[in-house]
Amino acid sequence: MTTPSDFQPLLLRIAEALEGLAPPKPGELDMSGHDAFVYDSGTDNLRAIGTVSRIPLELLCGIDRVAEILLANTKRFADGLPANNALLWGARGMG
Repeated sequence: MTTPSDFQPLLLRIAEALEGLAPPKPGELDMSGHDAFVYDSGTDNLRAIGTVSRIPLELLCGIDRVAEILLANTKRFADGLPANNALLWGARGMG
């Protein structure tokens, strides 16, 4: 007659095989060393972006009112209130 302890080696082998099929667990993400991240849906992780091509915001003229609207909208979203989707960059109508 088989006992539960007889199955232990088999169950251990099955568990190890299943763990080998699973994607690796993500490591802790250090957000202090980078300014930008991209979401990788394949691994369900954030990936740090090494270099971000950008210009200083001070060089952008005539956006004060739009920036205020965007900030207010973002605050509403963060507070769980109704908010609009926002396309920060891209062709008109692509948002």
